[in-house]
Amino acid sequence: MDFGALCDALETEGLNRVFGVPGTQTLGFFDAIRHSGLEFTLSTHELGAAFMANGYFRACGKPAIVATIGGPGFTNALTGIAEARLDSVALVHIVSAPATAPGERYQLQAIDQSAIAAPLVKACYNVGAGDDLRRTVAEAVACATGGEPGPVLIQYEHHGSSFPESANSPIATGSGAPMDQRLLEELGDRWSRAVRPVFLLGQGAVGQAARLRLLAESAGIPVVTTPSARGILPEDHPLALGFDVLRGGVDTLNELLERSDLILAMGCKLGHNGSAGFNLRLPEDRLVRVDTSPAVLEANYPAALSLEAEAAGVLAVIEEATEPSHRTSWPDDELAEIRNRLRAPPSSAPDPVVGGPAAKNSSEFFGWLRSSLPRDAILVTDSGLHQILARRYYDVLEERGLILPSDFQSMGFGVPAGIGARFGAPNRPVAVLVGDGGLLMSGMEIGTAVRERIPLLVIVFNDGHLNQIRLQQIADSGQSFGVDLASIDIRGFSDAMGASYLLFDELSGKGGELGSLDRDGPTILEVRVGDSWAMRSRAAGARLKDTARSVRDAGAAIRSGKRRDG
Repeated sequence: MDFGALCDALETEGLNRVFGVPGTQTLGFFDAIRHSGLEFTLSTHELGAAFMANGYFRACGKPAIVATIGGPGFTNALTGIAEARLDSVALVHIVSAPATAPGERYQLQAIDQSAIAAPLVKACYNVGAGDDLRRTVAEAVACATGGEPGPVLIQYEHHGSSFPESANSPIATGSGAPMDQRLLEELGDRWSRAVRPVFLLGQGAVGQAARLRLLAESAGIPVVTTPSARGILPEDHPLALGFDVLRGGVDTLNELLERSDLILAMGCKLGHNGSAGFNLRLPEDRLVRVDTSPAVLEANYPAALSLEAEAAGVLAVIEEATEPSHRTSWPDDELAEIRNRLRAPPSSAPDPVVGGPAAKNSSEFFGWLRSSLPRDAILVTDSGLHQILARRYYDVLEERGLILPSDFQSMGFGVPAGIGARFGAPNRPVAVLVGDGGLLMSGMEIGTAVRERIPLLVIVFNDGHLNQIRLQQIADSGQSFGVDLASIDIRGFSDAMGASYLLFDELSGKGGELGSLDRDGPTILEVRVGDSWAMRSRAAGARLKDTARSVRDAGAAIRSGKRRDG
């Protein structure tokens, strides 16, 4: 196997960043990486490598390489590969093929990787000695980035390995054909006649912020985004409606959509996370969908017009169809009223108290955080209660300013994805928001940030529980079970890892310390979190009901026993 040629082919396709863990099976490949122009970052765990690649793509729009051994290295990365698949993240996972020999079963670390990966990747490619590596790599990268972006797997032969017969073939990635001129003309006609259009933007529209802002401002068009696209229009802009299901406001947004006469949905999968649990009402006769994936266009919401196209090409049509003097008929006061309602948090939100003796409610904390970070900062969240609160209270002011595990919601995502984001956008500050549970899953990657001297701010919500689940349990039954974590000495952990440490309670002023986080290496900011009075009251009420139910059930059992005895 010519690993030098493999590296050359990867560089030719514009891939230059590798995350991974080497092993015995990959000696040749990693030696070739060392002599190539590829930049390699050693992760602590293969799962971390896959999450790093996710953050990298979300920050810059370019795929990264995940390099692992076969067998356990391959399986360790799988959750991150699944996250990439559901998050529409392009990456290339390169792995050694399993060892096989005629008549010899149960080879060391040998499993059918193609069969396992098939539901999680867009395609699997196999390369061996004598194969046209340049062509195969070009096809793999085109598959990863074409249509709906996603991960692909490349397996290479090494000493003693070969490919199982079940290896899958590449799947369709979208036609790549020129846009249908008739449909484009119909779009232009619909757009020129619309007086109350709405932009509904998803991750597929990221990269077009400047053009979209100009269109929105020139014609007075309100902009709604899915969670993965927040920041395309700054959320302090009067036309940014700031919808996120975790802020509430589904009914309000549906009112807006009912009043519109054209809804242009670009790059939106309109899955569960991007449609408020499929509770958005998108009238078919007014809905126009634009996406690079035919499968996305066919899913969930039928449309009057569906175009398989890049957002950039469709925007060119819209720009041409928009008269310089054209203004929509959306009244400013109507949009302001809708915007205010969408941004109002749910009244029933069981928000925790943040910050111990310096306690703030969640809204105040995220207001403080927003004012403490530069406008162009990227906030990366893990999965958990802290993500819910961030999505509810934190304003995203720049494109690609919020990175979260979207449709798979993997815990442990935050720290490694933040490292990847910093590599993808080296000139933007990156803050990671993670719970103590997520920190326990992947916090050792902070050692990677220390070794690589990455100036990363890691904000740890330390509440001693898997708190999102705990609060759901208490609200349901008054009791919690299986959610208590061991107490973590965050300061001691920071010292052990070689990271700087701050305690939120000890910060003086409104973010002065955070404004100077340009040091070489990560800083951990511990934020101690407790239950709000409302949550404590709710828990007490639930426990009282649970007790009353137990007493009632016991009384019924006694009465039933007496009847049987009599």
